[in-house]
Amino acid sequence: MYSKEEAVMKKILMIVVVVSMLFVGCNQNKDKVKTNEIDSNDVGSEVEESATENNPVAGVEISGIETEDYKGNLITDDTFKGKKLTVLNLWATWCGPCVEEMPDFEKVAVSYKDKEVQVIGLTIDSDEDEVKILKEKLGITYPLIKDNEQLKALITSHFDYVPVTLFIDSEGKIIESFIPGGTTEEQLTQKIEALIND
Repeated sequence: MYSKEEAVMKKILMIVVVVSMLFVGCNQNKDKVKTNEIDSNDVGSEVEESATENNPVAGVEISGIETEDYKGNLITDDTFKGKKLTVLNLWATWCGPCVEEMPDFEKVAVSYKDKEVQVIGLTIDSDEDEVKILKEKLGITYPLIKDNEQLKALITSHFDYVPVTLFIDSEGKIIESFIPGGTTEEQLTQKIEALIND
């Protein structure tokens, strides 16, 4: 039996643990989330951009890359150029917050389709079947591209967690502003509007 003070301290500790889990992405060593347990209606991870964290890939130019999306289409550095803005989301199938925010990215991709803004998902998974199952289950139409050694060197090796959302300008350079952790359609829209109207 706990005393009142111990019970209060236990509750406070539990709240701190839960809140900290919401504000941190998935470490890349976490166990996989089974895609058959994901419900596309289970969304709502709301992590705001950190005011203290710097973007470790700010200013990096996407160049010399060649990979594919999960439909077999070739992706090169030209894919990231010529649009007002490219929203690049780093994610993994085993990361709950990553999967939860995907329907929000889909809504943004559809609403900005004709506004020179594109959304691309960069998966750090190696399990192609899991990615394809999840893409179909959630109705994702924006391109999901495969990580490779070139992209690891430029981008993914600089982060030890996902999700991360980066923004790339029309020249193919990664902008300083980014979202470390999960986001929502509303937050993403606000960020995009601020960047394209700057």
